[in-house]
Amino acid sequence: MSSRDGQHVRSYHMHMPNVHPTAILTDEVNLADDVEIGPGCIIDGPVTIGPGCRLIHRVSLRGPITLGSKNILYPNVCIGFPPQDVKVSADHRGAGVVMGDHNVLRENVTIHGATKEQPTRLGNHSYLMCGAHMGHDCIVGDHCMLANQVLLAGHVTLEDRAIMGGNAVVHQFCRIGEMVMMSGSTGVVQDIPPFCVTYRDRSVGSLNIVGLRRAGLREHIKPLEQAFDIIYKQRHTVPVALDLVEQAQLKDPLVDRVVAFIRSTKRGISPYEPSSRRHGA
Repeated sequence: MSSRDGQHVRSYHMHMPNVHPTAILTDEVNLADDVEIGPGCIIDGPVTIGPGCRLIHRVSLRGPITLGSKNILYPNVCIGFPPQDVKVSADHRGAGVVMGDHNVLRENVTIHGATKEQPTRLGNHSYLMCGAHMGHDCIVGDHCMLANQVLLAGHVTLEDRAIMGGNAVVHQFCRIGEMVMMSGSTGVVQDIPPFCVTYRDRSVGSLNIVGLRRAGLREHIKPLEQAFDIIYKQRHTVPVALDLVEQAQLKDPLVDRVVAFIRSTKRGISPYEPSSRRHGA
């Protein structure tokens, strides 16, 4: 045992062959039997790491954190540190971070701990590329992809199968709906309804037709197109557009999800800008 900054730490050696001798773990860490902890990793506080997880090297985890099974964390991933908020102490622990299964976090990914009673959450089967950032209190669903340098501010929600292009940014408290695709180097300050694509800042450009086809949801495309036309292309106010969609009785569960998403918005939905429109036109 050794002491660092007044805290006892343990350096695991031969009695835990899956943990590199240079890794440092505090007493509250709980590892499944087949976890691999690579060189230079530091795991501090109440951290539970599930079966089949692999921390390649120089990963820093600060609990409370729960990792599910078969997650891969690449070098310099940092999870669980306090929010980037001047009101939050550097000693803040809070509800921490919860991650599901089969996620890949590439180099320099950061996920900050929560400020509220519920943890920052990452679901299952998601891929976060180099430098992606999840701010405090974010919720990211299943099968999401965040390309290099994607930035999610605090309290952002990404629903399942959302795809974020490189350098895409999302304002705090915004929601990105199911199967949304955000183009690279775009930013939004209002919600993006499910099954939509953004091409430019602060706007929705079209339905995600390619994504729907690839997901085997072809039979939903026509009713979604009808709903999209009413909500965006006909230029109604949002309440009127939603009433018209319901009156159209499209009888499609994905349309129902879109309507429910928009009715629950607190920041409003991003306006429509056709993908063919040029800047300044």
